[in-house]
Amino acid sequence: MRIIAGSLKGRKIPNVFDIKNVSPSSDFLKGVLFNVIGSDIEGKIFCDLYAGTGNVGFEALSRGAAFCIFVETSPELISIIIKLSKQFGIEEKVKIIKKDALKAVEKGILSEYKPDYIFIDPPYGTGLCEKTIKEIIKHPAGGITDSSGGGIIVQHDKREILSAEYPPYKLINEKPHGKSALSFYV
Repeated sequence: MRIIAGSLKGRKIPNVFDIKNVSPSSDFLKGVLFNVIGSDIEGKIFCDLYAGTGNVGFEALSRGAAFCIFVETSPELISIIIKLSKQFGIEEKVKIIKKDALKAVEKGILSEYKPDYIFIDPPYGTGLCEKTIKEIIKHPAGGITDSSGGGIIVQHDKREILSAEYPPYKLINEKPHGKSALSFYV
């Protein structure tokens, strides 16, 4: 895996397919995600829930996001995020929260950091996509409720059917690819 565009283009992200419940986003899906967002990512705050290796969050930073919050429980994966942020020289643009994503949202990370974009990519088959969206609604993020752009992006098994609406958020775009799909809510 690698960062595919921006200031960190070509930098490698370690392969971690041997870690239980980790299935990193493919370069193709990352490309689709950031092609939909486009230049709106520039200067924004990005929150990578279920961060894994930080693959998507690092891509956001490479493409101009001002800051990224990585939420992850695995000490092994957190050490990879720490190592990469140092290696890439972007430690000041990174906040790592070692906590279960649902608990982190419940405890107020969204109101504290006010992300413009929230990326959700839990292990497939766990039902965590919808649970996480509903938790976000209960504990809203300041950045995505105004007119400055942003939204919730969910990467999920394409067989998992998400609602077209989680008020106040509405599905505006869905991009299936292989066994996965990206759903964009604003």
